[in-house]
Order: sequence, then structure tokens, then C-alpha cells
Amino acid sequence: MSVDFETWNAGGTDIIARAVVAAPSVHDTQPWNLYLPGQSAELEERTEFAEPGGDPLRPDRTISCGTAVANLELAVRVLGYRTRTALFPDPERSALVARVDAVEATAPSNWDLRLYAAISHRRSHRESFAGVPVPAETIADVISAAAEVPGIHVMLLAPDEASALAGTLTYAAEAKRRHQHYQREMFSWTSHWQPDGNAEVVTTWNTGLDERGAAGAALITTGVPDPAALSDSIARETVLLFVPDSSEPEDLVRVGMAAQRAWLAAVDARLSASVLTHPLRIGDSASRLAELLDLPAPPQLIMRIGF
Repeated sequence: MSVDFETWNAGGTDIIARAVVAAPSVHDTQPWNLYLPGQSAELEERTEFAEPGGDPLRPDRTISCGTAVANLELAVRVLGYRTRTALFPDPERSALVARVDAVEATAPSNWDLRLYAAISHRRSHRESFAGVPVPAETIADVISAAAEVPGIHVMLLAPDEASALAGTLTYAAEAKRRHQHYQREMFSWTSHWQPDGNAEVVTTWNTGLDERGAAGAALITTGVPDPAALSDSIARETVLLFVPDSSEPEDLVRVGMAAQRAWLAAVDARLSASVLTHPLRIGDSASRLAELLDLPAPPQLIMRIGF
């Protein structure tokens, strides 16, 4: 990420920049640049990450920019301004994802201060959670934080719907199992959900040569998760699905904004969280899950929260 500023003072610039840098992003790439013209803040996508052809990571980079926009809004509010946010505001600048204007001086709300404070404590928890149920009122608070972003539906996965998600993850795994990065990716999707002693997933370390002839260690996973065992593990956790009105870039940015607000609300409630997106990008996985769960549109992000 790079930062360019004009009229914000040094303290304000530091608060805004720190908030944006701390936003989660796909593969921790931070695919954005920050500009601070006048009394505005602009977030621009870094186009050098674009791949030729289908560019499979584009949706996740757009969602990542949305998480940075959510943090950007909070930082400007903490500085004592009411914000006005416009997504893709300039047709002449296709890479400009959002402009957040500081429109008038006002004291930040207690909720904004709490969410901003949670930014520095947010981490991805990619292990199993403690077997302690998340209180219903806490789940409602997390969903409510996300619901402040228009156009995003946040669905709480019911225990009897866990098999649909487990089946989708397994379906995506089968579709990817011959891919060169399958073993590493699939284990990262489901390792936190694997019951002890699950013989369907066996991992070893291969210290031979990779496909480029370079020496290194590659995680090898044989088999795919057992759907029934995976379903049982998922049913014991609190899982949220983020469903936008469409898969257009503007709605994907909103997915990132909603997910980040939910994540910060979870941190404020002393919870941990992690997100999954990659399985939903494989073939028709997201559409299949939407059909199984009767969702209004394909989900774009899966979030786990827990103690």
C-alpha cells in the first residue's frame, strides 16, 4: 500500500493510514493505494495484481478493498467527522474503489470508538474454537454491525444446514484435487474443522523438488474431508454467510465492508473469527450452496466466529 496526502495533518494521516493498513486482505496483499486529497480519503485498487484472462482472485481483491473502506470510514469518524462514502464515484478513474468525504464535524459515537479500537486486535483464527456456544445476543450484535452496510444479507447457518456447507466444501475439493496447489489450499479450508483421528485427511511433508525444480517443503494432503464428519464439526460452530444482491464489484466491496464490521464487532465481544472465500470461487460451488440453502443469491464469503 502507498499513501499520498495533501491537507490532512500528520496525526490524522497516521490514524487513517494505520486503520487501512490493518484491514484484512486476500493473501495479505493489501491490494490498494490510499490518497488523502482535501478533506476526503480515496481508496484505489492496485491494478498490478490483475492476472490475464479470468483473474480468479479479482473478487477477493475487491472484497479486500471493502474491508479497507470499512476501516477508513471508522478512522475518519474517530477523527471527529461525519462521513459520506461513494463507491466507484468516478467513471474516468476505474481503479477508484471509494471516496470517503469528511462532511461535517461531529463527535464519534461510542460504537464507532469501540469498533475502531478493535481494529488493532483483529486476527485470523484458523484453528478450532473452544466448545463454548456464542450467546444469541452476541450473534445478533455481530450481524447487526454488518447489516449497517446496505445490500448485504448475513445468514446464520443453522446446525441442520451444516451438511450443505460440508457438501459444498467437499464438492469444491473434488473439483480442485488435481490442481497443483490443491493440497495446501484444501487443508487451509478445513483443518480447523477436522475431528481428531479423521483418516480421510493425512498430511505429510515432502521435501523434494517442486514443479520448478526448486527445493522446498510442500504440504501433501491425501483424500478429501469426510462430509459427515465435516458436517458435525461445522454444526458445532457459529458460521455466517455473506450474501450480496449481486456479484458486481460495488456489491463485492459492500461484502468486504460488512464482513469487516462484523469481524470488529466479534472482536469487541471478545470473540475470534476467520473467513473463507476460495471454495466459493470454484466452478458453481457458490450457486450450488445458494440452491441448497434457498439463499437469494450466491454467497461470497463465509465467516466463523467463536471463543
